[in-house]
Amino acid sequence: MSHEMYENDSAVYAGQAAWHGLGTVVEEAPSPYEALKLSGLDWEVEKSGALGALRHDGGISYTSEAVATIRKDTNEILGIVGPHYEVVQNKELFDVAYELGGEVKVETAGSLKNGRQIYVLLKGDTFDATGRGDEVTEHLALLNSHDKSLSYSAMPTSVRIVCANTLAMALSEGEKRMFRVTHYGKNIQEKLQAMREALSMYRETGKMFRQTVQDLSMYSWDRHQISNFWMNVYQTIEGPVNPNPSNEEEENDYKKAVVTLDSWSETFDKERHLAGTGPWNAANAVTNWIQHRVPTRGRKRTATSKVQRNLLGDGQKQSLKVMQMAMKAV
Repeated sequence: MSHEMYENDSAVYAGQAAWHGLGTVVEEAPSPYEALKLSGLDWEVEKSGALGALRHDGGISYTSEAVATIRKDTNEILGIVGPHYEVVQNKELFDVAYELGGEVKVETAGSLKNGRQIYVLLKGDTFDATGRGDEVTEHLALLNSHDKSLSYSAMPTSVRIVCANTLAMALSEGEKRMFRVTHYGKNIQEKLQAMREALSMYRETGKMFRQTVQDLSMYSWDRHQISNFWMNVYQTIEGPVNPNPSNEEEENDYKKAVVTLDSWSETFDKERHLAGTGPWNAANAVTNWIQHRVPTRGRKRTATSKVQRNLLGDGQKQSLKVMQMAMKAV
């Protein structure tokens, strides 16, 4: 399934249903403990005993020390891990949300791939980026997996309400702003406590992000500056483009670039009354395209597959890069 939600997956969405119609939709964003129940994530994972030698369909062999992570409510094997792998239960993601203090609310929460990956998107404060009604909401994504595909992680993000544009929080420290706890090693409880302490700094981190956004929105660029920025960004994401193509392949690459930059320009012009005429709007025109672009093969993305790509995959990395380039350009 393109949305990565399988038979035993579940989710909760506050305010708006997902395209695929799966999951529970609630009018108001619930508290973390409410969301744990509403999302259907109130199940646990346990480790099996040593599996012994076995062979998967793909021909992968495991040593006698390998163990399985098992979803207790369905008895499904979620992953094959080492004997020192420590399970982080779903409930612990919702527990740690309360370390942020205040009235923490959950925007979305759910599982992917039959529970192998878990995500919880917490809703923070909203502020006006430009003083003209361009609202940005601070969010924190809590991520985990039961198959080794993800560390237990916390990633500050923002959602720009004007265009529902999810982008990675891009301060100069970049990916250092993503807190991770490995599933391996001793003293897992000490590591989880370190995660809680790190998250207690989230509100300070949010203040720094707010200042960065407001600084970017103060600048105004002319068309030449915007075009140069967009061309640099495009070639960083999509690869070099020859402005004077000499063959069919270069001609196709050039046409694709022109169409893409035209779409960025259209988004920029639509939002200039709110987001201004500088790097903040120019960067968001690009990240809007990144988050909503149609896959190369033409397969339509759903709300949940966008969560996976934009929080866990290339979308997050590309958005982060765009914002870093915007900050370096001023």
